[in-house]
Amino acid sequence: MFNQREGNDIRKIYGAVTTGDIWKFLKLEENNIFIDLNNYYIKEIDKILGILSQSVQGDVPKSNSTN
Repeated sequence: MFNQREGNDIRKIYGAVTTGDIWKFLKLEENNIFIDLNNYYIKEIDKILGILSQSVQGDVPKSNSTN
């Protein structure tokens, strides 16, 4: 609501939830929320950093991994 009031047109918001050991990722686009159902574990730091990096640069790619 703040961004709408300020005239900032932000179409996507990325989110992450973590216990420190387990990470989950989400994306809010308009009125739709996309939840990555995979759990990412700290031992997979390369995947976690890749997802965080993509969220800053653009869309988060869909993961093909199964845990």
